[in-house]
Order: sequence, then structure tokens, then C-alpha cells
Amino acid sequence: MAGGEADLAVSAVQAAEAYEHHLVPPIFGPWAALAVDLAAPKPGEAVLDAACGTGIGVRLAAPCVLAAGRLAGVDNDPGMVSVARQIAGRDGITADWRCESVLQLPFADATFDLCLCLQGPQFISDPAGGLVELRRVLKSSGRLIATMWCAIEHNKGHYALAQALERQGLAPATRPFSLGDSEEVRTLMQQAGFGKVELQAQERQATFPSVEAFVAGVAAGAPATRHALAQLTEDSKQQFVMDVEAILQPYVNKNGVTLPTRAHLIFATP
Repeated sequence: MAGGEADLAVSAVQAAEAYEHHLVPPIFGPWAALAVDLAAPKPGEAVLDAACGTGIGVRLAAPCVLAAGRLAGVDNDPGMVSVARQIAGRDGITADWRCESVLQLPFADATFDLCLCLQGPQFISDPAGGLVELRRVLKSSGRLIATMWCAIEHNKGHYALAQALERQGLAPATRPFSLGDSEEVRTLMQQAGFGKVELQAQERQATFPSVEAFVAGVAAGAPATRHALAQLTEDSKQQFVMDVEAILQPYVNKNGVTLPTRAHLIFATP
């Protein structure tokens, strides 16, 4: 591997490690637990975690499917897959990890009893095509559980980041919130071949030690938002953080800062 490619690989792994360390415990872990609880994986089932990130879906499903089950995780970010594989190995979890696009899943038709896609559809370049692929690899008796953020205004931490970026004349990261319309999501699901689609909006609180810790965690590990924050110059970073702190002051408490998050929780069957 050439020097530049090696640096990019290391950077991808570092970003994935930061995502796992800073963002999974307060944000993505609790949402994944809610989704897996709804999914209710059973012993012996085959489970796919699509757009798996660092593999929290696989890790939560593993104790449910037991040794007789099959676990697989797919993500197109090599850093995420590398960290997912490392953590699963450390925890004694056997899974089939693939660095692939959800648009071209490397599995046969009707392979899985359960597909998880947790905050993933909005990051697929063709969300409709990705859902068609998930339907393809799902058994006719299977189920898809997905989560997608509601509108950014309901996700106060990221909304504050967006507002502060706009004050700097910079474009915020809106892609994570691009499927916030429940009817649009329902239509996409139905067009992909899911006959039954149940959506419910849920709220969870995410607590960080401080506003500055929240900004630092997102800047280091959030797949989309960290690229938006990378637009800041050294001179503008301090003012940016001060702006975010001012916006989020109502959410500061003795534990740090507690940020409301809101997402669609989706249960779909063929």
C-alpha cells in the first residue's frame, strides 16, 4: 500500500474508533438497543446488519441468535468494518464482515430472517435501490427493522451544529436527516416490496460530558457531520464552539449536556 493510501486507511480506522468511543454509547447504542428489542431475534436466525458502522446491531443480536444463528455485517466504509471486526472478535462474536455497498449485497436471495439497517438508508447513494436489495436477501417470512432520523430540528445537538455552521457561512450536514418525512419513508418501503410497513417516531436523550465534548466527538467520528466541521478554519473554530454552547445552553445540566434526539423506528415485512 502506498504511503497516501496507508494514511487514508489509518484515518478511516481512527474515525471509526472515534465514532465507536464517542457516539455509540450516548446516541447510536441506545437507538440500536431499541431497534433490536423490536426485532426480537430468535435462536438460530440469520441476521444482517446493513450499513453496520462499527457493528452495534450485530453485537446486540448475537446473544439472541446464539451459536446456531448466523450474523453478518456490511458497510462500505473500510474503517468501520475493520473496527467492527476487531470489537466482535474481542467479544467472542463470530460474524461475516463485508466491506461492500448495500446496493450490491454479496448474499443470495432469501438468506436472512432479519435485516437491520440502523441510521443507514439515508447514507445509501440510492436509498430506494438499497431497500430493494434488503428485500431481496430477506426471506418471505422475514422482517426489516430500520431507524432514520426525523427532521434535524428535532435533533437538537445536530441542529445547533447546523445553525453555528451557517453563521460561519458554511453548509451544514443535512444528509443524516434527509429521510425525515414518514410518508416518504413509507412509500420507499412499499415500492421496494414491503407489504406491511409500521412507523413510529421515538425520542431518546443523549448525554455528553459537555457541549465541547459533544462537538469534539462529532468532529472526530460522525460519518457526515465531521466533514462539514472540517470546513472550519483554525480561526473560526473557537467562535463556532461558543455559538454551539450558547444555542445548547438550555440543555446543560449537572451531568453535562443532555440532547433530545428523535427518529423513525420502522418495522417492515414482505
